[in-house]
Amino acid sequence: MITFVAGRSDCPAYPIAIEAMRRSVSPGLIKQDHRSGGISEVMVFVSPSNDNLDCIAEAARANSKILFFGALTPEIAALCGLRSVESLSPEWANAAHCPAAPTHGTSESPARIIWQNHPLAGIVPFPVRPFARFDFACEWNNLGYGKITADGGPWSLAIQAHVEDAEILATAIAPGYTEPTAYATVLDTQSSSILWWNRPVGPVDSVEWAVVESFLADWRHADRPCVPIIREIPYEVDALVTMRLDCDEDIASARQLFKFYEERDLPFSLAVKTGQEEGHRHLELLSEVLAAGGAVLSHSVTHADNWGGSGEACYNEARESAAWLEQRLPGIKVRYAVSPFHQNPPYVYDALMRAGLEGFVGGIIANDPEALLARGGTLPSDTTQIVTHSQQCMLHGDCLLAQGDALQIPKQAFLAAMATETLFGYLDHPLSTRYDYGWGTEENRIARHEELVQFIDEQTVDRRIVWLNEEEALDWIAAKMRLNIVRNDGGFELAAGSYSTPVRNLSFSVRWRGETHSLQEFVHAST
Repeated sequence: MITFVAGRSDCPAYPIAIEAMRRSVSPGLIKQDHRSGGISEVMVFVSPSNDNLDCIAEAARANSKILFFGALTPEIAALCGLRSVESLSPEWANAAHCPAAPTHGTSESPARIIWQNHPLAGIVPFPVRPFARFDFACEWNNLGYGKITADGGPWSLAIQAHVEDAEILATAIAPGYTEPTAYATVLDTQSSSILWWNRPVGPVDSVEWAVVESFLADWRHADRPCVPIIREIPYEVDALVTMRLDCDEDIASARQLFKFYEERDLPFSLAVKTGQEEGHRHLELLSEVLAAGGAVLSHSVTHADNWGGSGEACYNEARESAAWLEQRLPGIKVRYAVSPFHQNPPYVYDALMRAGLEGFVGGIIANDPEALLARGGTLPSDTTQIVTHSQQCMLHGDCLLAQGDALQIPKQAFLAAMATETLFGYLDHPLSTRYDYGWGTEENRIARHEELVQFIDEQTVDRRIVWLNEEEALDWIAAKMRLNIVRNDGGFELAAGSYSTPVRNLSFSVRWRGETHSLQEFVHAST
């Protein structure tokens, strides 16, 4: 139903865009065709060339939806309703740069995206967003999205473009640096709907991916083909939340915060660096967390950069840390990890799989953008079936704003996740004698956690919210990635063997033609 075509066979953005789409629609609805032979109801062209022009023209004449990611030739641009396209001016690179964030403040690039008042853009929770922003040093963007660069790579703004007939969804601007350019456009013709994104990977690393999902599932659903989208949150659930602490030091110092969450019957998760002080008080807390329905994950042995710098080092860090936990916590099976510094070079996937792990939490604006995709799932060009999701919202005292609402950013991050039906995760660290992460006192830290939890409660009054521990969150993502929807003569069905019982009897849901269905009802009604 969806055919992907690349402008050239070695296009680096191609596998990234495909993986993002697989996470939304499942593999069974996607076909890869580097030769662009034949058309489907939905066509996706990644950095297309004029070699694809005949296929594009044929698709545009059919009753179809067409997506373009990246640079366009003048001939293809005309079919998208653009008047002219040019190379980026060098000034964009300077405008895309973002300096480090100060303590208790944020930093943003001069270049930014301005979203317009259009039905397709209405789902975007950030009317204005910078190309890059930081809440802590040059590492964390607590609003969760990745960088838009201007370096000519897959994550870069692609071209300077001017609109003729298309409608502008978003504009890229850099005041004082260069003239604006269209960033996302849509063109409706008599036969087709065409969505273009001025970036080779499109919005794969932002909740703005919801625009692509809405275009596929709902746009012009009365007279255009539509693709069912598997929502990241369960059926009849409005918000899905998980939290964790990364225990780099002094595990037991998390006890007071654990008690706060336990008293509210909210799951608590700890990712443990095992190469630290041992003692009964640390193991006692880990056991209590598990008994209360929480989770314990690996956080490596030594918290080394890039998991130690090689596949073999990563394997040893993962295997030894898991073994340490399993030997000391009877009955536990460590299946997931939180990557040190959220760093995940490509060798990590195979190394974790060989170590017996099934997934990891990663994804951060500072590095490895392939692990920072809007939806959780398997990884681009990876065959291990390891799963991941990004959890980039860091709740630290250092990140509290000095002006206005100190928790404005994590609150905004939650609202953005809820608006776009995205799993929301946040993290903190236990305090230690060496470093208190800007909290000052445990009482101050607990008060801020309480404020965030209360805000989430207030925003979900009369709505259903589900809190998962970190292991359950990754189990949910893994189960979702095992789903495989395929077409049949009457509509859609699940491929044999693709369905697995999800977490806590939560049901998967599907968005299609302006309505939300439970997955089982949807495939039953379609057959």
